[in-house]
Amino acid sequence: MTTTMWTKPVLSRFIPLIEAAGRYLFLIRPRRFGKSLWLSVLESYYDIAKKDRFREIFKGTWIGENPTEDQGVYLILRFNFSAVNPDPEKVEDSFEIYCQGVFEEFLSKYEYAFTPEILSKLTSLPTITDRLNRLFAYGFSHNLSLCILIDEYDNFTNTILSVHGQKAYHDLTHGAGFLRHFFNVLKAGTTGSGSSLARLFITGVSPVTMDDVTSGFNIGRNISLEPKFDEMLGFTILSSWIFLWN
Repeated sequence: MTTTMWTKPVLSRFIPLIEAAGRYLFLIRPRRFGKSLWLSVLESYYDIAKKDRFREIFKGTWIGENPTEDQGVYLILRFNFSAVNPDPEKVEDSFEIYCQGVFEEFLSKYEYAFTPEILSKLTSLPTITDRLNRLFAYGFSHNLSLCILIDEYDNFTNTILSVHGQKAYHDLTHGAGFLRHFFNVLKAGTTGSGSSLARLFITGVSPVTMDDVTSGFNIGRNISLEPKFDEMLGFTILSSWIFLWN
């Protein structure tokens, strides 16, 4: 079920509802319901690098005439975990390589916000979790507000479960594995006196992996079953009927 053209002009009106719902949010929807499109809307809206293009990008939309105070104030890190290789023997290395690539693009985009010394330090750290920890600390001490968007958070874990079985999935999501540690670092970035992770929005198709790696989304709010967000991704009575029919 794709997002139809009639949903796009009204999509932006949900931004104030998202902000009122909380800073750390989790949303699940079936595939092809416009999750990636929605994250692109949030990225363009919140990105400090696009602040001066706000009128151009959102011309003709509801939010274009009704911006919130958070418009264009965040440094954005956006991940899409569908890019991670789901082969159990390669998944950890693939995850690390992909995330570090995203992180390097982030530093290049916002280079002006960092001193040469911290840029050197961030790029020299060996893992994405080390880099995120250092980024959160630097962001707090230098008054930087960070927003992380994660699309298809459970893509490779669902593939591992369906193709390689429960044991391979359990080995990935339980214990002291890399994926659990990654989400623990995100949680640390949202709490305490050193927090600089101001917003976090995660999408996927199932809550199972989130429950397994974080003991539930206990750092924020799962808005998946809240009726006021149904139409945000085209989940209307008509679309539900067509989805079930097919």
